[in-house]
Amino acid sequence: MDLNIDISYKQAWRSKNVALESISGCPKSSFAQLPYYCYNLERTNDSTVTHIETDDEDRFKMVFIAFGVVIRSFKNHMRHLIIIDATHLKGRYEGTNQLAVGMDGNNQIIPITTGVSQGETGPSWTWFLSKLTECIGEIPDLTIISDRHAAILSSCGAVFPNAFHGYCCRHLMMNCKLKSIKMQCLFWKMCKAYLVDDFRMAINELEAKRPDVYQRLIEAGVEMWSRAYCTHDRYNYMTSNSAESINNLTRDVREVPITNLMEWYRQLVQNGIVDVGKNIKVHGPLDELSPWATAKMRKKMQKSINWVVVGIETGKVYEVDDHRRVETVELCNGTCTCRKWQVSGLPCGHVLAICRVYGLTDCNGLAKRWFMRTALKGTYQELVYPVGEVSSWQIPNNLPVVKPPVMSKPAGRPKSTKRIRSQGEEPVTVRCGRCGARGHNRQGCRESIAYTKERTYPRGSSQQAEDYFHQSMPWETVNLDDP
Repeated sequence: MDLNIDISYKQAWRSKNVALESISGCPKSSFAQLPYYCYNLERTNDSTVTHIETDDEDRFKMVFIAFGVVIRSFKNHMRHLIIIDATHLKGRYEGTNQLAVGMDGNNQIIPITTGVSQGETGPSWTWFLSKLTECIGEIPDLTIISDRHAAILSSCGAVFPNAFHGYCCRHLMMNCKLKSIKMQCLFWKMCKAYLVDDFRMAINELEAKRPDVYQRLIEAGVEMWSRAYCTHDRYNYMTSNSAESINNLTRDVREVPITNLMEWYRQLVQNGIVDVGKNIKVHGPLDELSPWATAKMRKKMQKSINWVVVGIETGKVYEVDDHRRVETVELCNGTCTCRKWQVSGLPCGHVLAICRVYGLTDCNGLAKRWFMRTALKGTYQELVYPVGEVSSWQIPNNLPVVKPPVMSKPAGRPKSTKRIRSQGEEPVTVRCGRCGARGHNRQGCRESIAYTKERTYPRGSSQQAEDYFHQSMPWETVNLDDP
């Protein structure tokens, strides 16, 4: 039986919103609920900090939440590195979700703070970072990594004048419109070079091939994006991928009411701490390294198995021939002329070769403290507690009233954006490897293709190799921060 149902687009869209509200709650009522949620979150979790900013008419402007457990872990057990980013929300009131994450000694991501503002502007980032600095205090060796969004640049300079602000190399590469594989490899060779001589060789080659890109990179400030010329310790992290990974997880919750979004972050931190406590054996010897650092050290040890070590001053200075260069290691100063030990915090292959030849057993003690199991155990020794059901919340009478913001929303269906593009970044057109059309990939392809026993390809075409790759190989994520 055929049913001819004639409804307008407006009715269909309104029905969708009603269905979503029945599942996740009313977005308008969520703003009134937000102060009570923040109060109970602080009550159940020690030292958790929340702030809500409203205008003169009590309409919502911004919210900030910092988890006390993570703040203590960041100050006492983690490297002083903060990676920040933001993404657009897609609910009725839209807004921008701001985020700051840190990295533990096992190379895992931990959200430190999160918040929502009405837009990625200078005042909103200044307010967010000001609340962050109230939580962590003055840290002399603090490093911040982000894209080159104008609002972030100005706010970081105002709030953290003594911190080092490094640029995300991946965003910088996209700003320079380097699309060919060869040019991208050359770009990463420059960024990840440890020595000035290696950097100069790569950048001179880039200048000969793309003088416009060379000029743009020089204007951005070489010390902000290269390892070789970096004047501060950026802990070997070259991109803001860690924060964007958390943003990618929020793609399915960006439409939920604001209180639900904050609760989602609380559950994310809670589940992360519980899972790490189960999966990582933190009850081993306290002088050992984290599992990630141990795997790195083992790989370096195997690579340096046949390197030649010559002692200059026993117990202090050595020369190591790695069959490409001869590097000098000063164990007393914690330096190697390859610079990998100083930059990464883990002993390089030259140091491990010395330990192997001379029977030194304290290799783990040569790593930075945040790679030790003691630091990893301290990072996850506390828990994040739930706020409970709404019916069990304490409801004080002195909490402020928060009304929903007035948003100027454009007409029509909102566009779905996966990520906020940084300044100067151009959109990339995706081409489907199944049907050949542009605008979608193989996973999202809905085109009907007639079945043929054997597909033919033009002579010299790379489509056959591309199809074979997508059919036989799983999608793998490349960690650009991995040295």
